[in-house]
Amino acid sequence: MMRAVTIVGGGLAGLSLGVALSQRGIKVQVWEAGALPRHRVCGEFICGVEQQTLECLGVASELSDALVHRRATWYDANGRKIFAGELPKKALGLSRFALDLRLVEKIRRLGGEVLLGERWRGDATNEAVVVASGRTAERTPWMGFKLHIAGELPPDLTLFLGPGGYVGLCPVEGGQWNLCGLFRKRPEVRAGKEEILRSYAEAAGMGPVEEILSRCTVEGGSAAGVAGVSFSLPRGVATELRLGDAWGVIPPFTGNGMSIAFESAELALNPIVRWFRGGFSWDEVVREVEQRHRKRFNQRFRVANLVHPLLMNPRSLGALGYLSRARLLPFRWLFGLTR
Repeated sequence: MMRAVTIVGGGLAGLSLGVALSQRGIKVQVWEAGALPRHRVCGEFICGVEQQTLECLGVASELSDALVHRRATWYDANGRKIFAGELPKKALGLSRFALDLRLVEKIRRLGGEVLLGERWRGDATNEAVVVASGRTAERTPWMGFKLHIAGELPPDLTLFLGPGGYVGLCPVEGGQWNLCGLFRKRPEVRAGKEEILRSYAEAAGMGPVEEILSRCTVEGGSAAGVAGVSFSLPRGVATELRLGDAWGVIPPFTGNGMSIAFESAELALNPIVRWFRGGFSWDEVVREVEQRHRKRFNQRFRVANLVHPLLMNPRSLGALGYLSRARLLPFRWLFGLTR
């Protein structure tokens, strides 16, 4: 019987791995409990991934029309500029709604299966099972929200930092901007799906974000939210092959989450191909992929988790502004450490 791979979760890592394996003649079956495409809490820009990774996975053509961003600007909660400059590497802007649909269609064209609205209920430690089902639900102090908006908005990647939260703004396709925020939970803040991000921005004293939302149009159906966002790395000995957010979620200010999803899929690709050809046992695949992940990502996660709390602290933000005005902010160095 021909070997096949079950991919649990239709996120970016799972779908891109599904494309790559299908192109190599390996039968894949992707299980996604929700609908695809759908709007997700995501910065929707890809920064850091190498072109050769996208080509290796067979997904470069699906990103060929993505918007190219070369500049970033950071502001504090009062709208004072903290940083503005060229990105050391270009970033690509494309909505997850569009990208996920393209990847699903490509897997199916290549002969793979994508099962939507169906929850996989097998044993994740079994042979040929890849867990790419996103972040594990935990009790954490973080909430994430996202909207697509339209109007007169900055053409560059923009980050608004405030006490208790930060919000990113990224142009995507169709004249839309993705507005995505991470906040400390505030039980007293309650609002509808399309108003909750604005309510949190108001509670965090982020006037510039409130002003943007007051003069822009929200794309209907684009609102999404997620609770229990954790930035911890996996512990103990790996017994399952986990990819992307299922392996670890990096703090979103880095803009590196989508890149890590693609890189994670690439790290798993060759070990799985070797297993398919009889060169590896599945246990060896799991160990090899885990080692590759830790070697590639441990430093990024450590640095990002050190910087993340500083972006919530008014004193730290003041120091960032001072360093930037004095041209002493080591932006390129920090950029390199989180990629």
